[in-house]
Amino acid sequence: MDHKKRINDFFEGKLSQEQAQELLDWLDSSEAEEFLSAEILQIWSEKIRAHQAETWDSQPLWEKINQAKDGYSRPHLLVDLKPSKKLFPLWLKAAVVFLVLGFSALFFFEVNKSVEIPSGISSSEPKMIVRENPSGQKTKINLPDGSTVFLNSESKITYPEDFLTSRHIELEGEGFFQVAKDEENPFSVEAEGIITTAIGTSFNISTFNSQEKVAVTLVTGKVRLNQKGNKNSLDLNPGEESLLSLKDESFGKYPIEVSNRISWIDGVLRFSETPFNEMIQILQRWYGVKIQVIGNPKVMKGTGTFDTNESLQNVLHVLSGSMEFEYQLKNKEVVINFN
Repeated sequence: MDHKKRINDFFEGKLSQEQAQELLDWLDSSEAEEFLSAEILQIWSEKIRAHQAETWDSQPLWEKINQAKDGYSRPHLLVDLKPSKKLFPLWLKAAVVFLVLGFSALFFFEVNKSVEIPSGISSSEPKMIVRENPSGQKTKINLPDGSTVFLNSESKITYPEDFLTSRHIELEGEGFFQVAKDEENPFSVEAEGIITTAIGTSFNISTFNSQEKVAVTLVTGKVRLNQKGNKNSLDLNPGEESLLSLKDESFGKYPIEVSNRISWIDGVLRFSETPFNEMIQILQRWYGVKIQVIGNPKVMKGTGTFDTNESLQNVLHVLSGSMEFEYQLKNKEVVINFN
């Protein structure tokens, strides 16, 4: 079935009510999650942009949104997409909101629970876009300049709406960046006061560090690191990593196996002499669960690699055998017992 054509027909009003509902139901299925790509999402985005109208009144729309939030256990929104006044429940995982600010309309998409919202509401302040993932979710984000960000769970990026000429991102958590080359507009990422600047390259940044430092790993190209407010800098070459913080004035770097550091992008869960407490934090972020530990795990570290999208049940089964604990898994809660 030609899904692109179905999306086009939906926005052109060629689908019947039944056909439109079938499309929206399909968009909320596991099959759609596997099929949908950045190209399809771009088509959806362009169609939404094309149907913006100057006659839209933001107040009734916000009332619809609030009613939807209060009336459904799942976040369905009702938006009038066609002049015929037919109302369709929009795709659960692509909620579109139009907000009239001055003469412009802003929009956001929610994809895999990644949130994009305008954060600047004053005309004197730059408008900012926020993309955020909860635990258990990872997303691929295409930036306006052609760069790509793979955003890990429990992570957030913030960047200006005029990103093409102001390529600066604030990161909380972990992200892998593939930067489109633009020598006139350098690309920079700030994480806990550590600024990474690049022109065209790919690198990983993580604030998930037990030492409360920022780990920057260079995959390709070249980046320059510096502390906010400090003129000293450090250049990284491919295959090198640096741990930095605002509290530590020293600069240092070391070689690292890059594939191990960025395996999370492909859904591969990897532990390498990882302390037990850190493993628990990683599992909670990775699977979106809460883990309770009963008893004393003592001082132990774990090493192991779990294939793409390995189930939590299998991971716990393997770890319980090597670390000698019992566990109970129910819905989104795990109890690990060392007694």
